[in-house]
Amino acid sequence: MNKFWMRIKIKARRFKLILASLLKGPRWTVCQLCKKRTFYYKEGALLRENKRCIRCGSIPRWRAMFDALETIAPNWQQLAIHESAPFGALSEKLAQKCRNYTPTHYFPDVEPGSMERGIRNENLEKQTFPDEQFDIVITQDVLEHVADPQSVFKEIARTLKPGGKHFFSIPRDPSKPTEPRVKFRGDEIVHLKPPEYHGNPYDPAGLLVITDWGDDICELILQWAGTKTEMSPFSDDHDVTETRPAVEVFISHKD
Repeated sequence: MNKFWMRIKIKARRFKLILASLLKGPRWTVCQLCKKRTFYYKEGALLRENKRCIRCGSIPRWRAMFDALETIAPNWQQLAIHESAPFGALSEKLAQKCRNYTPTHYFPDVEPGSMERGIRNENLEKQTFPDEQFDIVITQDVLEHVADPQSVFKEIARTLKPGGKHFFSIPRDPSKPTEPRVKFRGDEIVHLKPPEYHGNPYDPAGLLVITDWGDDICELILQWAGTKTEMSPFSDDHDVTETRPAVEVFISHKD
């Protein structure tokens, strides 16, 4: 199936989901991202990915990220922001509204720092940016895919200005410690758990999940990069309970 028919299929499926929500009687609200009166329709089982806005198409973790950004850095439109692997309604808003927004993606076979498919190529583990370049770095569900998270957090801290912040979302299990899903023997990948892949807008094969993050993530970042990290819970979902926690956004602060 080519990309055109795939898009048609996705739009048809979403139309059916929106119609189902309308027939049930939607709960109207104001979207934190697009600021418009809207309702959210269910599109999946995961709270972080469910409840899509009919106006801008945002999902809870994008709205959570923007809520944290607006709260902690209300002048974000005037700041220097680096976002790795941008995708979706939040990234589109940042690109439109932020005066100094730098989006990047990682293409392993492309020269670091060069342009590829209209976006700058950067490996988060070894960036080409100078020290203290950005006020804010944003990563949305990226860090479970990096091979060397310790180097990534160090590099992010290096490229942040004093007082800068790293906003990130990441799937994790707060009831367990962080565990690797793979280990590397040279160029060989040894799977410690069954392979798991997440979507990648540039590669239909997807991205391999390398790390299962857990309850010790803030301690690990402090140990690796020297930045203090706090978690900001968020929810615009009326079904949240103790067993269905709010979406998490983490903020690491550079002194």
